[in-house]
Amino acid sequence: MAIREDIIDLQPRIARRRTVYPGRMSEPEIAALSAQLYAVHSLIFDGSTAEDFRAHVVEPAAEDTRIQLFQDDHGAVIGYCALHLFRRKVLGRESLVLRAEAGLRPDYRGRSMTYGIGIARAAEVKLRHPFTPFYYLGTLVHTSSYHLFCKYFPQIFPHHSRDDPPRLRQIAQELIESFDDPAVSEHDPFVRDVGWVTIETDAERSLNRRGDRSDVRFFKARNPGYPQGHGLVVVVPLTVANITAALLARVAELCLHAFGRRLPEL
Repeated sequence: MAIREDIIDLQPRIARRRTVYPGRMSEPEIAALSAQLYAVHSLIFDGSTAEDFRAHVVEPAAEDTRIQLFQDDHGAVIGYCALHLFRRKVLGRESLVLRAEAGLRPDYRGRSMTYGIGIARAAEVKLRHPFTPFYYLGTLVHTSSYHLFCKYFPQIFPHHSRDDPPRLRQIAQELIESFDDPAVSEHDPFVRDVGWVTIETDAERSLNRRGDRSDVRFFKARNPGYPQGHGLVVVVPLTVANITAALLARVAELCLHAFGRRLPEL
């Protein structure tokens, strides 16, 4: 137990967090923010230009964009979590769609920080719009991302160990076709050409070798082109039940970390 606590204590910690709203910023402020975030992004992903990054992460055509910045003791940005809220019509109903991009320097990872922020944002939106259908839509470019969604949310499309309801499959197809992410193949609407290639850490490489995990096997089989920047379309229905389950899982995880009961992991 003491060894585990020592390992946790030796990990650098995020000193502060703050949220910025690009829609309220001037052009020079947006340019400076984009440059800061792209510098961090380039340590985590290959394959995107600074211009594409700014358009996709900082200034998408969303109803609302907010970006949580993670900073070290000296105020330098070491990571970000960008959250975008869109309006779409899905199965004939006005709906809300949450999309996100996140990056954190490898030496600061291990506590699923960005996922916790995303879950909290989903809960906030659901409280404000309790009767509006609400979905998360992602195009996941690495096994670790899919693994963490499966870890927190009981209902997810596609699921690694059970058949997907036809209705959820139709929702996923309508959602992804309402955005500009191009399909890798006309025969498969659920793998998209994102272009972001993960620069893998040792922990991510280790996860990819986990043949005992059904979620890992599923992601690699379903999206074999992820090393070339292909993204698996993932939809999470952000219902009260699904969000509550994710929040409880996150709180339990934080309690275990607080008492040194578990090593930081993917």
